[in-house]
Amino acid sequence: MEKPITYEELAMFAYLHYWYQDETTPVRVVMLSAPILREPVPNTLYLYKGVQEINILELPDGSRLYILGDPVFADRKRAAGRVLDWSGGSLSLRALYTEVRGHYYWFLIKGNFVRCGTSFGGIYPLYWQKSGSHTYVCSSSFYLARHHDPGELDRRNLLERLLFNYSLFNSTWWTNIRLLGSHRWLTLNKDLVREERALSLEQYFSHGFLSGPDVLDELTEVFENESRIFLPPQPFAISFTGGFDGRTLVAAARRAYRDDFFTYSFGMPNESDVTLPAKQAQQMGIFYFPIYLNDTYVREHALRSALHFMQYSEYNGNFGRPHYFYAAEVLAKQTRYILTGNFGSELFRAMHQPGVMMTQALIQIFEVPDDSWKDFLRQAAGRQVAMHFRTELDALISDFERFLRAREDMDINQQFYCFVLEEIFRKYFGPELVVQSYMLCNRTPYLSLRFFEALNKTVWSGLHARLFDKQKNRRMKGQMFYSAFLRRTDPELYRMLTNKGYSPADVLERWRRPILVARVAYKKLFRKEKGDSNAVETYFRRYQHDLLNFIRPGEHRELLQAGIAYLMEAGLSRNVLPLSELIHLYSIAAGWTAAAQPVQPLEPSLMA
Repeated sequence: MEKPITYEELAMFAYLHYWYQDETTPVRVVMLSAPILREPVPNTLYLYKGVQEINILELPDGSRLYILGDPVFADRKRAAGRVLDWSGGSLSLRALYTEVRGHYYWFLIKGNFVRCGTSFGGIYPLYWQKSGSHTYVCSSSFYLARHHDPGELDRRNLLERLLFNYSLFNSTWWTNIRLLGSHRWLTLNKDLVREERALSLEQYFSHGFLSGPDVLDELTEVFENESRIFLPPQPFAISFTGGFDGRTLVAAARRAYRDDFFTYSFGMPNESDVTLPAKQAQQMGIFYFPIYLNDTYVREHALRSALHFMQYSEYNGNFGRPHYFYAAEVLAKQTRYILTGNFGSELFRAMHQPGVMMTQALIQIFEVPDDSWKDFLRQAAGRQVAMHFRTELDALISDFERFLRAREDMDINQQFYCFVLEEIFRKYFGPELVVQSYMLCNRTPYLSLRFFEALNKTVWSGLHARLFDKQKNRRMKGQMFYSAFLRRTDPELYRMLTNKGYSPADVLERWRRPILVARVAYKKLFRKEKGDSNAVETYFRRYQHDLLNFIRPGEHRELLQAGIAYLMEAGLSRNVLPLSELIHLYSIAAGWTAAAQPVQPLEPSLMA
């Protein structure tokens, strides 16, 4: 039997026990050779890099900035002199995000003063809890729960996941452990322990009036410069699928005259996300590495990958994404770095339909012009859930009212995109990148503050599109950027078809619009995908009974009283729920049961 991989063998790790004693007691920093703390000492920051990096910047004011993760520097020496706000005498988050791109944790230390946070978008979660005069900060919520009093299981957190597929704001599985907000920092000194908002996203929203060929050229130039910075110094891989995001990154690498990369994608063997890039990579003379989600994958890897994805995301992911763990595991044997199109489409297009990323309950909050969304939330929860979580539902509604009231001077699009940048990005994409960070570094050039600011000045930003617009011709507006970039950087890719049935040239060149319409119609009528491209339904139906036995929802009162246990068990014998909703319930229940016993062993029978 293969021994299960554990957190302690893989994860980058940060832990701080802060306890102010006197002015002469500074905070020390210890670099660990393994993320195992036998007897942690107060006022010591412990760091373990795993497969990531630890960078130390000596700042001009005598403080030190420790960066854990995969920071992307344009100029490392310059960064040390620019991240301070000299007018205020402290770290500038805007300057930090501008000078240091990528995904990371950061800790600023000077004597016994500590300030900490995460990179732009808050993709890596940082947790903290306060107990009397002691404050604990950690990259792992389960580590805090195992070693300090986590409080009770948080019913509000369970309700949030039921309604929105993920938790909201700063809640975790436990009442005493908080998640640090995105674009915020935690300050610890003799006078206070306080979480503070350190960057206002709305200052980057701009007017969105700029348009025209010259503006589009300038925007593509900004992305070309930014993407070049994201290219790692070592050989790397690029996610190259049938869509626009990945081929744009391939073009950026070719434009930078890099020939030390390969491309990859995953899917069932006959899906276009595998067959199309394989064909086009061969035409361009680029090595393509397929990751097949075939019968062998389902039989030998899918269940193990699903359990690991859940465990390593600290049960913030879901059972519908085992292929992300499997792909990272396979790719880590070939390279340390991957570049992906994560966040690209979400920045350009107007979100328009409910799904895993955005439920109908969330859409109602931002779409309706009155307070009817409150009633919709109660109805969406279902009578049994709404009654069981009545107090928590009232508190959730109050928090959303507070969120909207704080942004009442914004239009509805801006309010929604604040939520996207501060919540959806880190709650939906975050688990995927956290899991990948155990094995490799995922660089996401689209999530760059410089590019985000430049994009929002133009009409091509999703921020300035009609919210939840369902008309495809208007939602395709963002594809003009990709097409313009490909025309600028890679004429060969510019002419190649995407798996949408048309090429970037069809989008950008007006005389080709009839060709675009014809190709879209042909794709819709004659070249439909079969579905289940990532073998999610195949694997889940095969192992549903095993997962139910692993989770054992009937042993937990909250899952019984909320009706979750019944729906999970009924799903074995009859189709009482769509597959996506059933996977959603299994994922929530797995997290709840793991949080009830923070040290959650994997079943040997499932891991064999």
